[in-house]
Amino acid sequence: MERSKPRKYKIAIILPHFYPYVGGAEKMFYDLAVKLASAGHRVHVVAEKVDDEHDGRMEFDGIKVWYCRWASAFGHPIPRQKDIERHIKWCNIVHTSIFTTAPVVSRLAERYHKPSVLTVYEMRGFKWFFTDSWYRAGIYFLVEQYSCRQKFDAYHAISDATAADMKKYAQKKDVHRVYLANELGNETQATSSFSLREYFGLKDEFIFLYYGRPGKTKGVQVYEKALEILKKRGALSRKIRYCFILGKEPAGPRKDFLRSLKKAGLSGYVLIRGSVEREDLAEAIKQADCVVVPSLTEGFGFSALEACQSGARLICSDAGSLPEVVYGDCAVFKNRDAKDLADKLEAAAAGDKDIFRKIPEKKFTYDAMFDGIMEIYEGIIK
Repeated sequence: MERSKPRKYKIAIILPHFYPYVGGAEKMFYDLAVKLASAGHRVHVVAEKVDDEHDGRMEFDGIKVWYCRWASAFGHPIPRQKDIERHIKWCNIVHTSIFTTAPVVSRLAERYHKPSVLTVYEMRGFKWFFTDSWYRAGIYFLVEQYSCRQKFDAYHAISDATAADMKKYAQKKDVHRVYLANELGNETQATSSFSLREYFGLKDEFIFLYYGRPGKTKGVQVYEKALEILKKRGALSRKIRYCFILGKEPAGPRKDFLRSLKKAGLSGYVLIRGSVEREDLAEAIKQADCVVVPSLTEGFGFSALEACQSGARLICSDAGSLPEVVYGDCAVFKNRDAKDLADKLEAAAAGDKDIFRKIPEKKFTYDAMFDGIMEIYEGIIK
């Protein structure tokens, strides 16, 4: 009996941000869209305009993208229905994410009877109050509740921790967990001659490396408090450097962090540099003596996973999904506990290997991510 060929779908992906916007969520949807197109599916992506180079209708890597000029509030784009509606009419499946695109996509998908999927990277619930003033946290909490409680045919969470929070805060029972994919640390970087020590102007100092965005949820304020504790102990040394490869955005928290470091008298021990290319970052991670990921919340944890894939020793918090994804030589401290982090930093710099626990390797492949998403698509089509 001849096996039927897999169906080919018309898929509309409606997002607040898309490539070249930098972020783990955007990378996930870019990789997914390219993989879908290479498998023969027709893919339309609609998202906010990122820069002057990416404006209007474009086509690359087999996908068609419409970059739209949307207004923003609190850093989040407000999509216009007219930019989205015709793509939902056209498609067999519509896929979106939190926050601002979820309500309009849910409404239009129901109007035109289109199977729909909502991807949730992270649901913070009351964890918003970890980082923001009570009134801003209250606003974010309500927006998140409204976004995640919209009606969709399937809900996709990127980790077990996120799925648990969906069930807890949004009362969603049938949540599909499909991990994101990342293989930065596993990729061969033969073209990169990047030197972490040269980049920071160092020789033989012990290097703790942090990289990524300086946002409040990334725990840089906890890291700073840990360094202040080490300073009071007299445990800071010129032979130890705390290196940060920081993105430019969000600009406000970045500026506040730099100002706070200077005020605390930590500038002589902390070195800050800008972002580097992906292949150079992979080399930087491998060359660090220890990577630090002090996040307060994590839906998945790309930075921590990249460190593990690169074979680097890792000190990380136990926030969100981090315990799910990390492996190798890991020292885990209690979330938001600056003293616990300070103890781990001091022990690592002193060469105490006993603080690191050996965790068996874990795999997060693109094929597994693609197959998991396709299983969700097939389920709602049927």
